[in-house]
Amino acid sequence: MMKRFDMKVATLATLIGLALSGCSGDDGKDGVDGKDGTPGTPAIIVATSAQSLNVTVDKVAIASDSAVTFMVTNEKDLPVVGLSHFGFMLSGLEQGENGDANNWKLLSSESCPDSKYAKCGTLTDNGDGTYNYHFLKDVTAEPAFTINDDKTLRLMVNTGGEKVGASELPYANMNYDFRAQGETPLYTKNVVNNQNCESCHDDFTIHGGHYTEVETCVSCHTDNKVSSSEKVFPMLAHKAHIGVISAPVGGCDNCHSPNEQATDFANWKNVPTQETCITCHTDVNFKEGVGHWPYQDNAQCANCHTPDTLEMVHLSTYKGQNERRNNLHLTVTEAKMVDAPEAKANIDANLDTDKTGYVQLTVDILDKDGKTRNEQLDLVKYMYYAEFYINWGGQDMGMERGKVLRVHTNKENFPGYVDAPIVLNYENGKTTFEIGPFDLEDDFDGDLNDSYGMVTPRIWFCIDKDGETIQDCDGKTDWSNGAAGYNWQHFFNKEGMLEERPRRQIVTNELCGDCHGTTTSEDGFVQMTLNCRSCHSVVKNDSTYFATTCASGSVDSDGDGSLDPMIMMKSLMPRGERDWTTASNAGEECLACHNANNMPTQVIRNSQTKQGDEDYVEQLTMSHPDQKVWIHAMHANNRANQSGKGWKRNVEYSADLANCAKCHIADSFDAKYLVGRKPLALDLDYMDTYDGLDPANGKDTSGNKRYAVDAVADAFVSPTAAVCLSCHGKRAAEEGEDRRQVRKDVVSHMKQNGAQFGVELGQYTGEESCAVCHDLTNLKEVHGLK
Repeated sequence: MMKRFDMKVATLATLIGLALSGCSGDDGKDGVDGKDGTPGTPAIIVATSAQSLNVTVDKVAIASDSAVTFMVTNEKDLPVVGLSHFGFMLSGLEQGENGDANNWKLLSSESCPDSKYAKCGTLTDNGDGTYNYHFLKDVTAEPAFTINDDKTLRLMVNTGGEKVGASELPYANMNYDFRAQGETPLYTKNVVNNQNCESCHDDFTIHGGHYTEVETCVSCHTDNKVSSSEKVFPMLAHKAHIGVISAPVGGCDNCHSPNEQATDFANWKNVPTQETCITCHTDVNFKEGVGHWPYQDNAQCANCHTPDTLEMVHLSTYKGQNERRNNLHLTVTEAKMVDAPEAKANIDANLDTDKTGYVQLTVDILDKDGKTRNEQLDLVKYMYYAEFYINWGGQDMGMERGKVLRVHTNKENFPGYVDAPIVLNYENGKTTFEIGPFDLEDDFDGDLNDSYGMVTPRIWFCIDKDGETIQDCDGKTDWSNGAAGYNWQHFFNKEGMLEERPRRQIVTNELCGDCHGTTTSEDGFVQMTLNCRSCHSVVKNDSTYFATTCASGSVDSDGDGSLDPMIMMKSLMPRGERDWTTASNAGEECLACHNANNMPTQVIRNSQTKQGDEDYVEQLTMSHPDQKVWIHAMHANNRANQSGKGWKRNVEYSADLANCAKCHIADSFDAKYLVGRKPLALDLDYMDTYDGLDPANGKDTSGNKRYAVDAVADAFVSPTAAVCLSCHGKRAAEEGEDRRQVRKDVVSHMKQNGAQFGVELGQYTGEESCAVCHDLTNLKEVHGLK
């Protein structure tokens, strides 16, 4: 709607009367024409509603009585009049000397109307969308900053929080850099901006939503404004993320990444200062010489800490990995499913039936030029591990944990899980392995012969300390100089490898990497730096951290109950080194194990989910290792081993959980994709079967394995209900509770619409009707998506 403001104008109408006729009968002469009237001023069309506000500066005058003229328009570029709520902030950028970084100084922060934090100067509404504001404070008198013609100034105008018509206006910030006489600035400082922050966060709003731009934060959180150095913006931002950031802290480029606004993104390596460094390196005291040579200022920092050195120290772990990876490529050249085994060892095992099959996997070892090394994979000695995770059965996979072909492994052997490599053939540098049996019959999907399988590798090879020459692993130190080979994923069927992926794409490395970090190889392979150790960390004397549903590999050479340092570096916990991991395919390879057939085990039950609990089945459901459930529940902090007071596994998700598009490609979250999917398997009477470390033997490595391979499915849960419950299933803890309880109203709603929880195989009907009401349109509406 538009409202027309009519300006009153004076108009002149001249009325000429006829002259009286004379005796002669002459009619007389016409009178003189009157002058044209003054033209009317055209009407001004202004906004009567607004969804967003735009502020543009017309002019700024900096003096003892500083003033700004600006215009406010709505999303249709219509002028917005009648506003009375504004904030004004003026800052100056002091150029750093003697190694110091450029630093903002706050000259004045004022608001209209007055608040307890700031006073209002003189605000004038010109009635045409333009406004004038005169600062109350003499900004030229600020002792922390001297204004001159060369220095950069920044004006921030904040508006919103009031109504235009029936619309409540959102807050908006406008930042304008200039020099005192209105010229373009000679320099500025834009290290990070909203584009950097919103890779993890949905919207950048703080202080009740009033401030919406990083540029505003840096203008106000200055050393002449805040009460301590920890609240100056660079230090404040670092401190807020240490310990909770979802990517390794050492990866400075997680936040300091280039974009069109972040022109100074490389300041972290170009301008090293004590103030910013100690926010991460808390064990260093530069002034007293603790952990570093004593220095009283920043004048000498860049002499040693050059940009190349800083980049190497912080990022070489993963950039070095990319270079080292290129020395060797382990590639699957063929994969297919066969009905019966051909390798003698598999035939002699007598496990073949008319309902099983065997996977034949052919692997070639290539050098950095892509040429075969002509070596048999199981005989080489430079592999620290070379493992292939394989499953069959299509979308939901057919087996609990699939099969793991461990040609070389760093894992300790334990029964029922490690398969010895069986070589079917070696020819021209290509080694063919045969592994099985795989089930070709499923209780829910029936005959799986016409389905497909997947294979993904996990490799680490040894190399010299310079990262140039591959060498044999001696089992002691050489492996730590090695490199993780690229993870890739192949799909295959009974005919061979598939050129096109049969699965729909749900997530990508880039989407996951927005929060967890990514690196990119020279050939464009984008890898996500999160790795399995983030969840499957293995500290044997800490039950909170030890494993989750299975035992991870471990190296505890001295038997002190703690992992060796190089393993700890792989953990990717806060302060962890970046990218000690194989390059990831955004978690898709996890499906080999993390599928609907894989039951939650005793580790989950030790974490507050026990038989006899009123919500036992629902807690197990929300803690299920199926990929589509645990990903949601983990990010929502809803697994049974999360949400307890003081628990280390709690997740602080940085975005809106309702924003499905944050992780999903396009409309891949549509509930229709869950219709007809396989139910999630449970084992309700599963009991603990692991043995602990021998307390009398500190070097005992035989025990404390949580075997998760002897569970037997005895109950099932509807797939749509499980996925939705993973986010919607918990309520806040009541007094005295250590964890949040499952919401009965949500479970009841699901059951009323066909969902089943913990039913036996013969009772499962698969008749969920969720997608009838919760179609894509509804999901987008309730989740606030466009």
